[in-house]
Amino acid sequence: MANIIGKGLQSLLAAFDRSSLPQIEGTFDWGKTEHEVEILRDRWGVPHIYAKSAHDLFFAQGVVQAQERLFQMELNRRTAQGTLSEVLGDLALETDRAVRTFGFNRLGSVDWANASEEMQAAVLAYCDGVNTYLEKNGSKLPVEFKLLGYQPKPWQPQDCTAFGRVIMWELSHAWHGEIVRYQIQQKLGIEDADEIEIHYPSQNPITLPLGIEFNLREGDGKLISEQGPFLQRGQGSNSWVVAKEKTIDGHTYLYNDMHLPLSMPGLWFQVHLNGGGYQVTGVSLPGIPGILVGHNDQIAWGMTLAFIDCEDLYLEKMEDQHSSRYLFGDEWVQSDVIEEVINVKGKPQPYLENVIMTRHGPIVSDVVSQPNIRLALRSMALRPSPSLAGWLSLDRAKNWDEFVLAMHQIEAPQLSVSYADRQGNIGYWMTGRAPIRAKGDGRTPAPGWDGEYEWVGEVPFEEMPHALNPQQGYLVHTNNKIVGDDYPYYLGDVWMNGSRAKRIEQVLQSKDKLSREEMCRLHIDYTTLPGRELSQKLQGITVQNLKAGRALEILKSWDGELSAESVGGCVYEVVRLALGRNLLEPALGSDLTEQYLGKTFNPVLLTANEFYGHDVSVILRMLDQPQSWWVQQAGGIQTWVEKSLTQAAEWLESHLGGQPSGWQWGKIHGAVFPHPLGLQKPLNLAYNRGPYPIGGDSDTPCQTAYLPHQPYHNNAWAPSFRQVVDLDDLTQSVTIVPPGQSGHIGSEHYDDLIEPWVKGEYHPQLWTREQAEKEVQGKLVLK
Repeated sequence: MANIIGKGLQSLLAAFDRSSLPQIEGTFDWGKTEHEVEILRDRWGVPHIYAKSAHDLFFAQGVVQAQERLFQMELNRRTAQGTLSEVLGDLALETDRAVRTFGFNRLGSVDWANASEEMQAAVLAYCDGVNTYLEKNGSKLPVEFKLLGYQPKPWQPQDCTAFGRVIMWELSHAWHGEIVRYQIQQKLGIEDADEIEIHYPSQNPITLPLGIEFNLREGDGKLISEQGPFLQRGQGSNSWVVAKEKTIDGHTYLYNDMHLPLSMPGLWFQVHLNGGGYQVTGVSLPGIPGILVGHNDQIAWGMTLAFIDCEDLYLEKMEDQHSSRYLFGDEWVQSDVIEEVINVKGKPQPYLENVIMTRHGPIVSDVVSQPNIRLALRSMALRPSPSLAGWLSLDRAKNWDEFVLAMHQIEAPQLSVSYADRQGNIGYWMTGRAPIRAKGDGRTPAPGWDGEYEWVGEVPFEEMPHALNPQQGYLVHTNNKIVGDDYPYYLGDVWMNGSRAKRIEQVLQSKDKLSREEMCRLHIDYTTLPGRELSQKLQGITVQNLKAGRALEILKSWDGELSAESVGGCVYEVVRLALGRNLLEPALGSDLTEQYLGKTFNPVLLTANEFYGHDVSVILRMLDQPQSWWVQQAGGIQTWVEKSLTQAAEWLESHLGGQPSGWQWGKIHGAVFPHPLGLQKPLNLAYNRGPYPIGGDSDTPCQTAYLPHQPYHNNAWAPSFRQVVDLDDLTQSVTIVPPGQSGHIGSEHYDDLIEPWVKGEYHPQLWTREQAEKEVQGKLVLK
C-alpha cells in the first residue's frame, strides 16, 4: 500500500513541478551579460558554459544553479543564516539555535566585507544571475515552495559567504570528541578511559611515510630532490594519485571519491566553466560560484578530510549562574552578548538566543546538550579567512607553484588535497591552519581561566605536510594518519583507522604497473580488512549456544568481502555492533555508549564525532587482552563473544528469517537518499530514494557508512562524487555524481545517476566543445 501511495504522490508532485523545469533550449534576452553566453547541457544534465568574461561566466553559473537547485540553495542559505524555523517551525529550532551560536551568519558578513575585489566581482555576478532568474521566473518556482507556502527572497552576497562558512565548519574536526572523552573520564577515570582511546593501528599506512618530500621531474622523467616553494622561509574520503611510472599505459591519473552524506538532491552540482580566464570542470556547491574539485586545462585536484585537530573546547568559569562575566587570569572579563532573534513558524513570539562570546569563542554548552558546564569553542573554522577566494585561484592554477599559492589562501577547512598535472607531476598539500598550543594537546576541554592552554601560534604554512613526486610513485589519503611521529608539530590523533588506505596500497603495491581499470575497481572495492582480522581472531573460539555456533562458523569461513550479497559480511556487521555495545555498555551505559559509537548533538550540522569507527579497533585490541578491565566488565572473552554472537544470530533470524542463505548484507544495508521534505510523511514516499542494496561499510575503500544508533542502512556517508582524471588525455576523464543533476522531482535528471553509481559506472567528463556538442541535450543563449 505504501508503494502505491508513494508512486501516486510522486506522480502528482512531478506533474506540478514540470511547470518549473528549467528552459534549456532557446534564448534569454535579459540584457544582463556583457557578451553573448552559450550554455550547452549534455545528456547527463551537466551545463557547459561558454562566456567571454568572468562576469558573464559567474552570472551564467548563478542562472543554471537557480534553474536546477533553487530550493536546495534556499535551504543552504537558511541553514547558514539560522532561519530554517521561519519555514519549518519547531522542527528546525535547535539547528537554528546552534547555527546562531556558532555565528556562521556573522562570520559570513565579515568574510564578505574582507573579500578581495576578484572574489566580490565573482559573487556579485553570481548573485545577479540567481536574482535575474528569480525575477523572470518568480511565478514558476519549484513545487517545494508551493508546499511550504512562501516566496524566496533575492540572493545576497552574504548568503554565499555564510554558506561557505557552514561547509568549512562541517569539514573541520576534533571538538565534539572532546566532550565524549571528558564524560568518559569523569565517569571512569583516566586510566580506564585510555584503554578505549583512539590509537592509530601501527600496521596501517601513513600518507607521507618519508615526511615532506620535494622532487622535481626533469625532461627525461628523472626525479631530482629539491627544496620546494616557500621552504626557504623555514622548516571525508579517498584520493590517490599515480605517477606514469606505475601505470601500464604510461599516463598520470588522479582518483578521488569524497565521502559525504547522500541526499536528494546531492550536495554537489557538476558544471563546466569556460571563459574570462577560466577553463575548468568539476563539482560546485549550489550557492557558491566557482568549482571546488575537478580539473582545468593543466592540473587536477582531489580532496579528502585531513582529520587534524584544529579545534579546542575551554571550560569557562563564570562569575555566577546568570552572569556574562568570565574569569581570565585574575580578572572578571565582560563577554560580548549577542541577541539573536529567531522567528519560528506558527509561534506568535520569536525565540531569543543570547550568544555569549569569550576570548576563546562562543559558549556552546546549551546547544550541545551540556547545560551544566560552560564550554567555549575555539576553532580555525570560526575566524575570518579568505578561503573561498582560494578555490577561485585553484580553478585557474596552471602548475605546482600556483597550486601552492591557492593552498595558502584556504585557511579552513583542513583538507588533504591531491595534485597531478599535464607534465606528469603528482603531489599533496594539507590546507588549513593548525594551532600551536602553549600547553596540553586539546584532547579534553582545557581550563579557560588560567591562560596556560592558549593558542600561541600556528604551524607555519611552509611546514604543513606536503610532497611533490614522492619516490614511491603514488600518494594515498583516506582520512588516515598523514605524517609519522617524528613530525615536529602536533596535529592531533583523531585520524580514521587507516584500513581503507591499507587496502588501496595493497592493490597499488601488488604489481609494478597497474591498468586504469584495476585502479577504477578500487572505487567499488568492498574488502574490509578489520572484518578479515576479526574472522582470524575468532578461529580459536568455541561456543555452546547453537545459534551462536552457526553465526561463528559463518564468520570463520568468511573471506572479508563485504558485497551486497555477502552472508558472512552481514553476520560480521551485526556481530561487530553487538560486540561493541556489550563491551562498552556495562561501564558506560547506553547513552554514553551511543556517543562513543559516534552519535552527536545535531545530525544536521554534524553527522558523527571523532570516535566514530574506532570501535572496531578497540574490539580487535580487546580480543588480545583478556585481562583488560573492559573485558572483565563484559564478563570475560568467552561470555562477551558468545553473548554477542547469540544476539546477532537472534536479530538476523527475526529480521531476515531462519535460513542463513537469506542473511545478505544488501537486504539490511542500502544506500538511502533523503530529501529535506521527507521528514514530513507521506512526502518521504515521493521525494526520498532508496534503499538501494549496496556493499561496504566504514572500513571498505567504497565507504558506505551507517550510524550505529540507526543501523544498518547507509545513512552516514558514502562516495558523493567520483572522478578519474587522465592527465595525458583529459577527454578520457570520467565522473559520477549521484543522485542526479536536478533538484526538480519532475526532471529526468532527478535520480538518473543513482543506479549507475551503485554499479560503479561513470559517465564521460566532457572536456572539449566538440565532445559537448555531440552529447548536447539543449542549447540556451543569454543575450
